[in-house]
Amino acid sequence: MPGQEKQVSKLRRPFVVAGAVVGASVSAWYLYRNFGSSAAAADPVWTRFVNVALIMFVAIYLANLLRRGVESFRKH
Repeated sequence: MPGQEKQVSKLRRPFVVAGAVVGASVSAWYLYRNFGSSAAAADPVWTRFVNVALIMFVAIYLANLLRRGVESFRKH
């Protein structure tokens, strides 16, 4: 129905925030390991940017999937 608003889950925000925190932590670890390792050449800047973006996307996406699983489990 066009007039009805979609109901937003109360668990949505905490899971997205948790996913963002995990993504930021993993991204920080990746960047630290990339800058810290002197044995191998560091990745180019564009590769670091893409990898950090992918890490953040995957972390938030997995947190959202986990939220859906938790909501489905709570309904049963």
